Amino acid sequence: MSDFPPNVSIRPLTIEDIDQCIALEAKGFSEAERCTPDKFKYRLTTCPELCSGLFVREYSYKYNAINLPEVAERIEAEHKDSKSDNEQEDEDLPVKSSVTKETLIGHIIATKIHSSHITEASMELPSENDPTAGHIEHSRFVGIHGLVVDPEWQGKNLGTLLMHDYIQKLSNQDLGSKVVIICHKDLIPFYEKIGFNNNGVSECKFANQTWYDLSIDLIPEEED
Repeated sequence: MSDFPPNVSIRPLTIEDIDQCIALEAKGFSEAERCTPDKFKYRLTTCPELCSGLFVREYSYKYNAINLPEVAERIEAEHKDSKSDNEQEDEDLPVKSSVTKETLIGHIIATKIHSSHITEASMELPSENDPTAGHIEHSRFVGIHGLVVDPEWQGKNLGTLLMHDYIQKLSNQDLGSKVVIICHKDLIPFYEKIGFNNNGVSECKFANQTWYDLSIDLIPEEED
């Protein structure tokens, strides 16, 4: 946890985040595996409550330098280069702390799916010919179609943070009974540490790859 920058924020994604989502997906997945712009648009408008983003917030110049020391030197140099002497003197005055920018560094994209495991149909847009395709609002199975953390920010347990937060919020809001996902074999230990069960090789052959089915039960928060 000590690696976490103090200005990391997690919130539901919206359609306004779509450009950052597309750019981040391109960093984390091969072209065959990544979510398409049309699927992002569909998921972020149909079920944004199931899509979560991990952001680094930037504040007014001085506050950002304090909150994110590893990039403070770069920001300070860029800031000074773009300001006149008078403007730099003015910034010695007290400034109000406020968020000026949010940079997406991790996200989870999901829909409710027809069955208790990911299928190729569940990963597609709705289809009149297949009632199991797309988001199924009445379903109790939440299918995660992508978890990605910007390579620049990997190795800081941010994926674990994002997933734990996601599962907790779904449980507390009673948005489903089970979360399911498919992953490559080398990522199974990551998900098992979070609490997912490995259910073996998946029948899904998305992008002509071998995947494994994993799942975790959601527990609604008990009322006092």
